[in-house]
Amino acid sequence: MSERIPGDSEQWQRLSPWALLILFLGGLLRFVRENLPLVAGAGAGAALLEQIGLRELGLALTLILLIAGLISLLYYRRFRFRLDGDVLVVQRGVLERREVKVSAERVQHMALEQPVYMRPFDVVRFSLDTPGGATADVELPGIRRELAERLQQRLERARGEAVGDDDPAGAAESARTPSPPLFRIGPLGLTRHGLASNHAYVIAALLAPVLQPLERMAMRNPELLAELPWLERAAESPWLALSVTVVALLLVLMLVSVVVAWLRFYGFTLVREGSRYVQYSGLFTRQQQTLSAAKLQSLEWVQTAVGRGLRCGYLVCHQYGLSAGPDTAGQRFLVPGLRQSEGPTLGAVFWPGSGDEAAGALELGYQRVHRLYRRVVALRLIVIAAVLALIFLGLTGFPGWLALIGVGAVIAWPVAWLRWRAVAWRRSGRFLCVRRGLLGRRTTLFPLEKVQAVTVQQSWVQRRRQLATLHLQLASGPVVVPFIPLATARAVANEALYRVACRPSLPLGAEQQPGDQAEQGQEEQDQNP
Repeated sequence: MSERIPGDSEQWQRLSPWALLILFLGGLLRFVRENLPLVAGAGAGAALLEQIGLRELGLALTLILLIAGLISLLYYRRFRFRLDGDVLVVQRGVLERREVKVSAERVQHMALEQPVYMRPFDVVRFSLDTPGGATADVELPGIRRELAERLQQRLERARGEAVGDDDPAGAAESARTPSPPLFRIGPLGLTRHGLASNHAYVIAALLAPVLQPLERMAMRNPELLAELPWLERAAESPWLALSVTVVALLLVLMLVSVVVAWLRFYGFTLVREGSRYVQYSGLFTRQQQTLSAAKLQSLEWVQTAVGRGLRCGYLVCHQYGLSAGPDTAGQRFLVPGLRQSEGPTLGAVFWPGSGDEAAGALELGYQRVHRLYRRVVALRLIVIAAVLALIFLGLTGFPGWLALIGVGAVIAWPVAWLRWRAVAWRRSGRFLCVRRGLLGRRTTLFPLEKVQAVTVQQSWVQRRRQLATLHLQLASGPVVVPFIPLATARAVANEALYRVACRPSLPLGAEQQPGDQAEQGQEEQDQNP
């Protein structure tokens, strides 16, 4: 079926015929991803194969493939979309027809993804999400690249007109004119990001269910160890076996983490096109993500414990609705492989005109919170350990659980000291920078006019020392500055409310209105002593 560029609001468009392949393979991969860890972890796959045999298993897999193909065909035939003015309308469903409407002014993130098996046909997967969505609200699983780019330009133009952009066609015009890249990652940066990112933790969680079946297989087949004399000698010493296992797992995790970074961020290029930022990346699956400058709420400079040692990190651009999950999620606008000196420089680029304010807020010179915070954190950890020990003692009657209190008391103070060393804040002009963490560091940078609600909170412990905890609510999530002087907390809160009040108003729907929530925050502040 031929595709047309959506210019007529009455004309429905359908997916490319090649979308059948995307739907079929995507459904199979999703089925494997959701069920394989459970089957492999429980060892049910080997037991099932022994009971039913290869022939029956092949017939079952063939039946599953036929059902998946039939569902993909029905989904493709019942999927259609159109652009009605500045509203994208999508109808989909197999047994139940659903209609989704998304206005251009509500779109905050658009992405184009092209798997390697779709490159010969020039077909892409187009997706967009709105504020508060943890996953993509609308996804067109297979349309021509020309159609996707034209659709993206029309939504960008309509969104620019909705927020009062002086040149709503600037992004579309600059997209045709090549612009110098703001950042481009190289092989060393890719490797460094793979070693320092949190991919290893995600991979370890996925591999954990597989380790126990492998151990049982090795115990049932001692001849496997006989073929590897060095492994048999290591198994005779528990400490040596544990050391070899830990080192081998770490090497495997590091290798896989670097491979994942290369697959996802190969050829990463960040450019600015008019009033938006666009990034291109991917080795086999090429991805294009778009970030509107008007939708940017905060920047987060992230350094893991390994990243601090390698003096590198990555930037995460947060928009409306801070979605939960790791930073490897495709929906996040992430700039990987930055050296420690490049983070502040690139952070200032995302807010044009900020000059040294944004860059200075991300540099050194933070103010630490009061030392009382360290004591409170340690006491909380000790209380938690004591409560857990009493619960286990009551359930089992074993007095050895009381030793958990002593272990908690020993660990609590070093952990509290590390937490206190990590928590700090800095103000530079209209920007506020808040740092937190334990071994790693997460530093959030945002302009004060982005604040939606402010709360100055005091506990009975803080009242005696004239301290307070400052709670700042952004559209991307909460930011907390604990145990700072009460006068400082009130000064920052008043400055934020003043900048919100002086901020030019935007049309309803273009951006969440912070006025009402800010006034509510001011009332909560006045009620606190």
